Amino acid sequence: MKQQRKPDVLVELAKRRGIFWPSYEIYGGVRGLLTLGNIGFEIKRRLENLWIKYFVHSRNFQIIESPVIGPRLVYVASGHETQFTDKALRCEKCGAVYRADHLLSEAGITIPEGALLQQIDEVVSTRGVKCPNCKGDLSKAFQWLLMFKTEIGAGSGEIGYLRPETAQGIFTEFKRLYVHGRSSLPMGVAQVGRVFRNEVSPRQGPIRLREFTIMEVEFFFDPDSPGPAEKNYLEHDIPVLTAEDQEKGLSDFRKIRVKDAVEKGLFTNNWLPFFLVLTKRFLEALKIPENAFRFREKLPNERAHYAKQLFDCEVLLESWGWTEVAGFAYRTDYDLSGHMRVSGEDMNVFISSSGRRIVPHVVEPSFGAERLLYALLEYSLRIEEDGRICLSTPPYLSPFDVSVFPLLSKPDFVKKAEEVAKMLGDFKVNFDDSGSIGRRYARSDEIGIPFAVTIDHQTFSDDSVTLRFRDTREQRRIGIESLQAELSKMLSTPKPDI
Repeated sequence: MKQQRKPDVLVELAKRRGIFWPSYEIYGGVRGLLTLGNIGFEIKRRLENLWIKYFVHSRNFQIIESPVIGPRLVYVASGHETQFTDKALRCEKCGAVYRADHLLSEAGITIPEGALLQQIDEVVSTRGVKCPNCKGDLSKAFQWLLMFKTEIGAGSGEIGYLRPETAQGIFTEFKRLYVHGRSSLPMGVAQVGRVFRNEVSPRQGPIRLREFTIMEVEFFFDPDSPGPAEKNYLEHDIPVLTAEDQEKGLSDFRKIRVKDAVEKGLFTNNWLPFFLVLTKRFLEALKIPENAFRFREKLPNERAHYAKQLFDCEVLLESWGWTEVAGFAYRTDYDLSGHMRVSGEDMNVFISSSGRRIVPHVVEPSFGAERLLYALLEYSLRIEEDGRICLSTPPYLSPFDVSVFPLLSKPDFVKKAEEVAKMLGDFKVNFDDSGSIGRRYARSDEIGIPFAVTIDHQTFSDDSVTLRFRDTREQRRIGIESLQAELSKMLSTPKPDI
């Protein structure tokens, strides 16, 4: 039997079982837009809640929700209007527009991420690169603005942009949030919300989208402070591919003890490695294997315009290799100073311990929810020898907590199963009485439900049920009165201690 590729099986399963699929298919679909079905929505929501537990509640940070539309001046101040761009090429014959690095890569040509427009033009000319669609000549390379432009108000309304990140909705509210944070540093503020990027030619299905969810923290601190008071994070090992190693031509990450890395000056501040360790713990909770993720330091020509230092968290995926799922930027005081300059509002704060007034610096952990969802699904997918598919998501991230089945579709079995399902009302229950019990188990396994409770003949004599475990198919008897406590224990989430 031909070995099935996980990505192919996953995409087919995602459509068939309501996890995700391309949007607007009746109109031919739109690249870069994805619809999450009932199952995908539930898993993603639980993933977001786990992230909030790790990166917000465990740190006692604030969390807010700001508008997705912002006035133009916000993105002038942040530098996005001029800097948030991709290099593009347009076919002079058919008018198709391509992202330059993607087009050249497909032609077998690799260019550095920060290549200049002139360098791209030279490569296109000397290598004779043509439009892959119609073989026409390509234009000079140009900058493509990645923000969606809109108008706020009717008629001659104000120009606005759909936000490409949630960060500016935090920076513009900093003065108020600082008061809410008892006017002290350090201070963390998080957002989980939709962002929009007008990608030139999005590929890679759910990995590169034009609309997606970002989970971000803007962490404000005094740059002269020593860093985290807790020192446990220093004892962790993290997988790092440094900029220095990349410049030497190396591509393999090294496991580095954080304390050693800090002493060697690998990080520009001590908050960056703290969040890398917290992310390591988060990925462990997602059951991403230890050797399947790394923190790659971006080279100077790859960094975002606001970043003094930047690490990407990359997960190794079968279809796309090392894929960014999160970024950790040291944004210094770039954003607050920019808004202070353009708005005229003073963003300085007073540090009573030193008698100084400063503009706080910022470290930003930023996660792409859909990319994490895909990585979670790929590493959870099991294709068993008998051809059955099982989605072994961690129980606390599964779309339902438990399935409840009557062994037979007889009225007394169904009635008893409904009573048990109602009793488990504090859990999200999947009730299914259609088809054979074997098919119901298979359907439950395919969408990742970790436990199944079956009402059978013995239930009516001793008030016990069969509790089945998804990953092992083990079955054991348990009294109905013990079900809630047992499920609560098995569905508990790990603690983000570092």
